[in-house]
Amino acid sequence: MNGPGIDIHLVPVGSQGYELYCEVEAQTAVQAVGKAGGLRGRIAQGFHRTILYVESERQRRYEHAHEASERTWAQRVRDRVVAWVAERVAEQRLLWHLRTQASATVHHPDDLSGAEASTIVMASLRRDARRHLVWMIIDACGFLAFLPLTAIPGPNLPTYYFSFRMIGHFLSAMGARHGLARVDWTYVRSAEMTELRVCAGLEADARDALAADVAARLNLRHLATFVERMTAVKPVL
Repeated sequence: MNGPGIDIHLVPVGSQGYELYCEVEAQTAVQAVGKAGGLRGRIAQGFHRTILYVESERQRRYEHAHEASERTWAQRVRDRVVAWVAERVAEQRLLWHLRTQASATVHHPDDLSGAEASTIVMASLRRDARRHLVWMIIDACGFLAFLPLTAIPGPNLPTYYFSFRMIGHFLSAMGARHGLARVDWTYVRSAEMTELRVCAGLEADARDALAADVAARLNLRHLATFVERMTAVKPVL
């Protein structure tokens, strides 16, 4: 196991729902994918390259957000594709990183007891383990269906797409199962998480302002974006 453990925030979404949130760079989260040779190695290397590219583009867009109005049509299309992939990465990054952890601290709303927070976290991990396993199998079928196209010169985009999704869901399922069986969990009350409970009922500007304020106090750079995404209609994986 690596490191002293990770900090996870149990973010309330609406009056009853919760989502797990953790800030860790994706290249750190996937660094133990493996270094096998052959087809498995090529798939793993392609996955690494995709993650590194998405993270570099995500950082570039964050640093140059003020230049958005100056982008060309082609740049806007590329940014939308990168943003879509970045959302898929962001949704699974916590579970990827959890695979290598021995302990984790959950910061939960202070109107929940530690036992209640534990029940929510364990239920979320069980749900994630099942869901990502199902999607891994579906994407593996897609990968195998398009694999013969690798003999044709040029990039085999469907194979790249399904291999990226297949590996991502595999890592997520393994992370969820590891969290259920091998991680030592600690639960800490957080007044800031309680403040976020009202976000779903606020207008967009008020919600974004509250989330940004909480994010600044907790030094969580992407929390506001996460809250915005979770309080909107969630995309299908």
